[in-house]
This record gives sequence, structure tokens and C-alpha cells, in this order.
Amino acid sequence: MHIAPEPAAQDVISLLEACALPVADIAAGSPVQFFGIRSAGTLAAVVGVELYPTAALLRSLAVEPSFRGRGFARSLVRFVESFAASQGVETLFLLTTTAERFFLALGYLPVSRVAAPKAIQATSQFTSLCPASSAFLAKRVATAA
Repeated sequence: MHIAPEPAAQDVISLLEACALPVADIAAGSPVQFFGIRSAGTLAAVVGVELYPTAALLRSLAVEPSFRGRGFARSLVRFVESFAASQGVETLFLLTTTAERFFLALGYLPVSRVAAPKAIQATSQFTSLCPASSAFLAKRVATAA
């Protein structure tokens, strides 16, 4: 399985929409970096990350239904964790309404929204796109020096 950068192009947006994930803030120049897995040219899975100085927002994890059950989501999350850590990120945050158990199983822990770093609080995901009822989770990804 090969994970590669993906532009915020129509195939990314289409997959996110098909998985009922928000896309209103995705456009050229948005702070989201996407990484995906392709199969025979088709985008099978994607994840996004917004990087800030010591924190990042994991977002837009989506797997095309016919590709589910193959470990793509776990692989993408691990990839983004490693990528974020390599960029100086200490903690990765996320909001979810449907995948809380999945992320808890990967070591993410519930966090109070008031404890979110200012950069994360300022994201469109945090301020408007994800409902207040969303689970807010975090995981430390920085490696010990």
C-alpha cells in the first residue's frame, strides 16, 4: 500500500462527500494537506491534516466503502501521526461524530474543548463545521528527544 500526497481536487472532495464529511472549507490555498491511497488510479482512502506550530488537526479520514476492512484507515492515521511528528507537532487533535471508538482504539483520548490550543480552536472544523456534540480527541505524537 502506497500513501502519497493528494491535491484538494475533485476526487478528494467527492470521496469526502460520499462519506458525509464536511468539505465547505476545502479549496486551493486551504491549510489542509491530504494524503491518500489509490488502487488502479481510483482514490480508495484519504486523510487530511492541518499543521500548526506544535499542534495539528487530523481531519477528513475517509475510505471508499468497497475498500473498507483492508486497514487503509489505520495506515493513513499512522502515516499522518508520523508526518505530523516529523514537522514538529507534539499533539494531534481531531473532532468526530462517528469514529470515536476507532480513534480511542488507536490511543486517542478525550479532551475538553476549552483545553484546545488557540490554533485548533480557530479552525473551521472546530468553530463551525463540526457540531458541538462531536467528540474532541487528542494524541501526543512527538517522540522523546
